[in-house]
Amino acid sequence: MKHAYKNYKHKSKVATLVEAPAKAAHKEVSFITVAKGVLGFRESAHLVKIAEETDCLISIASGKKFGTTKSILSMVNLGILAGKSLVLNIKGERNEEAYRRVAKVINGETDGNS
Repeated sequence: MKHAYKNYKHKSKVATLVEAPAKAAHKEVSFITVAKGVLGFRESAHLVKIAEETDCLISIASGKKFGTTKSILSMVNLGILAGKSLVLNIKGERNEEAYRRVAKVINGETDGNS
């Protein structure tokens, strides 16, 4: 058995390490806030518009319900009324700008059309 591997030629290949271009890390922030306005269909559509313009993913959790800007109906089905506590999560490079604009909608400072 000792000589069984004697004629085996072991060729080791040296792997070359090539650095792949680094993916841009997306910043993610979360906030706990209280809604001061109602989040209906118009406001949900406005949140989707903000997400598209800032290239961010916006998600809101209220109780056991969860909604994201990928689906406008998931935002409408949250049934957010004034005084409800929310967990707001924004993922993207321009998350600060998105938060300022989303806060205006959640606080009822905009009518959802602007």
